[in-house]
Amino acid sequence: PCRYVNPTEAHRSGLRKDGVRHLWYRAAKAERKGHRSSAARAEDRVGLAVAALVFGVVGITVQAQHAQREAEAQGLATIPTSGDEIDQAATNPATVQAIKSTKGTSVFGAESDGAEQEKWHQDAFFHISGEYERQSGKQIGEGFYRYQHIAQMHKPTTIKLVDTVSKLLNTDTADENGCTPTWTVSGPDGIGGTTSMDVTADSAVVMFKQVGWHKLKVSVCTTAGTTETISTTVMSRYVRREIRTLTDSDREDFFNSLQTVYKVSQADGEATYGSKFRSIETLVAKHLKGAASKECDHWHDDAGIMTHHIAFTLEMEQALQSINPAAAIPYWDYTSDAYIYNDWKHSEIFRDDWFGVANPGNDDHVIDRGIWAYTEVAKNRAGSDSPRNPYGLLRSPWNTNPVAYITRHNYVLGQKDGGWSMPDCSDFETGFDQTKLSMITNKLNGQLHGPVHIMIGGHWSINVDYNVTKVDGGAYLLCSKYLWRQGFVRCPETCSADTPMRYCTCSIPAAVDPRVTKGMTNKQFIEHTGLYNLTNLFSEWHSFLSDGFDCTDEEVCLGRAIDFLGHVGHAGEMFTSAAPYDPVFWPIHGLADRFLQLKRMMADDGTTTFDETWGYVHSGNTPSDTNHVCDWTGVEGMQLPTCTEGSCSGHKSNDIIPWSNFQNKNETYTNVEFYDFVSPNSDSLPYVYDTFTVWPGCSAQGIDFWSTDDDDDSRR
Repeated sequence: PCRYVNPTEAHRSGLRKDGVRHLWYRAAKAERKGHRSSAARAEDRVGLAVAALVFGVVGITVQAQHAQREAEAQGLATIPTSGDEIDQAATNPATVQAIKSTKGTSVFGAESDGAEQEKWHQDAFFHISGEYERQSGKQIGEGFYRYQHIAQMHKPTTIKLVDTVSKLLNTDTADENGCTPTWTVSGPDGIGGTTSMDVTADSAVVMFKQVGWHKLKVSVCTTAGTTETISTTVMSRYVRREIRTLTDSDREDFFNSLQTVYKVSQADGEATYGSKFRSIETLVAKHLKGAASKECDHWHDDAGIMTHHIAFTLEMEQALQSINPAAAIPYWDYTSDAYIYNDWKHSEIFRDDWFGVANPGNDDHVIDRGIWAYTEVAKNRAGSDSPRNPYGLLRSPWNTNPVAYITRHNYVLGQKDGGWSMPDCSDFETGFDQTKLSMITNKLNGQLHGPVHIMIGGHWSINVDYNVTKVDGGAYLLCSKYLWRQGFVRCPETCSADTPMRYCTCSIPAAVDPRVTKGMTNKQFIEHTGLYNLTNLFSEWHSFLSDGFDCTDEEVCLGRAIDFLGHVGHAGEMFTSAAPYDPVFWPIHGLADRFLQLKRMMADDGTTTFDETWGYVHSGNTPSDTNHVCDWTGVEGMQLPTCTEGSCSGHKSNDIIPWSNFQNKNETYTNVEFYDFVSPNSDSLPYVYDTFTVWPGCSAQGIDFWSTDDDDDSRR
């Protein structure tokens, strides 16, 4: 009857929805909504339940408990978790019968198996909190996760017996029936994983050092003259928090570790910090290899966008943990900035000692202030197969910028922010209304995070002949990239370090230009390359092209636009395949992951509809989402590749993604396997998020897309 039910088994067998763990989940949700839950209503009766069910029903003799305390180490000595550790009460026939008699009489008002009900009661006797939880008043995950108790890795966690239990303790050691409570904790391996920091009669402060389930026991003497052992389980995870909610110390530690990734080479980092270390050069090269491939984009604009970026963020997080074991990557809730600031560049995110100036004032657009000032872009090392630009810099091949530092610009050609605004709460509300993974992934790829990349990275031209002020959200650069993949835009293989940038540019050579080789008109060229339907630039040329290219005739305007596309220009890192070079890249995908976790948990609870069939809805109206693959096999010189409609490798459900060993088991993952691994219900996932209903900008506007009010059926 005291058997611990494995959460994964419980979930698969329906216990989560039909048993007591689900009752707790629902009660916690009611608490979040401001209602008095069944658990809260029963609190007045918990004292009686403690005395009757634990200290009476599952009582163990005083002699047996004294023997156990003598055998166990003092304080928080570790204990094994084998079958031998099942509570002795489970072998007591009287206890078994008493527990059976409690079936269906839960103080929480639900029927359940007696064994699980006993476990539920014992869970309720403990309160667990860390510094952040005590400050905010919110438990980790706000009750959305299916774990009753979650503790943050490598942070002091206070585990306290609730008052109704503490009042029944006899801690008077002068009394023959009194004793000092004995606390024991075992880690996932059954032999460790914790460090005792401080122990009092009714509480212990514990540092959890292993990810996973821990078993907590406390042996106590009661005022009834008995000695009892009560227990619970704790899930230990890294906790990702909004960067502005971090303590100054934790935020400084994060940036210090991140700076180490940027400053230490891969070889030196591995020698110092171990095999999980990754240098920024290694990470950027990996992203370039996937996203700047001539064939297609293996990471973006298709079904694998989220699995790839969740995995990439976790890879960086584990690299940071190799430097600082307590590290977790914070997320940036930019919906708050969208609401608070008229100009997002004023956000404290861009403080000099955080991520640095959003829009540098120098002509080269180089970050020139703060801790990221003049952060270098590395030259590709000999023997590496990752793409590079003509100057040998780790940039997209078409980004011919020779300036060897990270750049940002909040203009896309002549239009501020490319005409975008920061994704806001209404955008996320629209995203949450989607009922299919294939559609919500499309939203997360584009509307809910894409503009952040464009607005911070920017795009500028060194061609001073034109002043293009209408860019259709950045379509010029995306069209140039598609033409490059099709082989029409060609960029220099190499340019010497002293080659002026005006002589090291991309172009459309006559040998591949169908206007020359096939006699096409400018409009036919746009249609032939598939650009006409991917953007409004050309179909509405009179609105987008006339002013910028000083023309009134369609053919003339299209011709000048095509030449401009061939030139490509330069872009800041965030608007390119080298985006991970910009440190602000790292906290933005956590917001998308958190959002997706919320959707998945609410769907599991039945409070939203979510078809998680693998797939992607291609919009067909953006030049980044072409849904085409260009085969460059055997292509030489000015030959053209064969481009056909289809999904890029890396996005199909069973494609192997380029990450492994997150669990130190040398495991590999397909897309769907990794999607399962990062399920919020996965016992293997090493991290959780701090909250799910804390979106300050949304709450200020009365937008609560996570709401499950009975009178709001729109998301059921």
